[in-house]
Amino acid sequence: MLKKIAVINDISGFGKCSLTVAIPIISALKVQACPLVTGVLSNQTCYSSYFMADMTDSMEEIINKWAELGFSFDGIYSGYLAGESQMDIVTHFVDSFKTRGAFFVLDPVMGDNGEAYSNFSDKMLHKMRVLAGKADIITPNATELCFLSGYDYKVAVDRNGLCDVDFIEKAALSLFDKTGADVVVTGVCICEKGENLVCNAICSKGEFMLEKNKKLKGGYSGTGDIMSSVIAAMTARGFELYEAVKTASDFISCSVLDTLNDGTDVNDGVNFEKYLGILTNI
Repeated sequence: MLKKIAVINDISGFGKCSLTVAIPIISALKVQACPLVTGVLSNQTCYSSYFMADMTDSMEEIINKWAELGFSFDGIYSGYLAGESQMDIVTHFVDSFKTRGAFFVLDPVMGDNGEAYSNFSDKMLHKMRVLAGKADIITPNATELCFLSGYDYKVAVDRNGLCDVDFIEKAALSLFDKTGADVVVTGVCICEKGENLVCNAICSKGEFMLEKNKKLKGGYSGTGDIMSSVIAAMTARGFELYEAVKTASDFISCSVLDTLNDGTDVNDGVNFEKYLGILTNI
């Protein structure tokens, strides 16, 4: 039977990220995406201004209707959450629907480059750590890894943005020990033999490895959403975590290279639509 994933995230009219990325990618991988919308945005938040309609009150009504109708999911994938109330709602949702056999992929959207996003508070960090304790797979960037594990970002990443791999490994293993979840740290930048690489650090069942790619120019919005979406869909279909990460990395590389050639604004996201055929063949 067709697998189903509850996808908890916002949706933006412009700037390809969150649900505008997750739904087509999960669908291309032959899995049904069932969206639970946390917010509706005119455009993603990296632009100079944006409008957002908060969907917190509607989330509970939707979840109650799903429960009333007896719906179930093979997986749950949670991305951006706008505040403490949404975190509480998702915590209760996971508690309810994981009992029916669903796995849980958590993209702990909290910050980047060593800084928390402007709306993120200490109380939200505590609640995100609670959610992390319920996850089967967690997909943080280096900043979010440090927030969740309690490690110091300034030790993990130098002024040039290069990561200390040994430190990332310690932080990822610490998060694994605390939660029991596999951890995929995205966007780990290193320099190896004079070449800049961007890696995904995978801590699975307590073992650590790096999946390496040549670093391309630009830092495009939505690539983390692509990674988490591919991981969630391929997990639903029974693929091993490393294979899912490798598939996502190759797909992102193709999309970024095409976008670079187009000269697209980094806030607009990447030209992933041209490469969905890669995923439909899996």
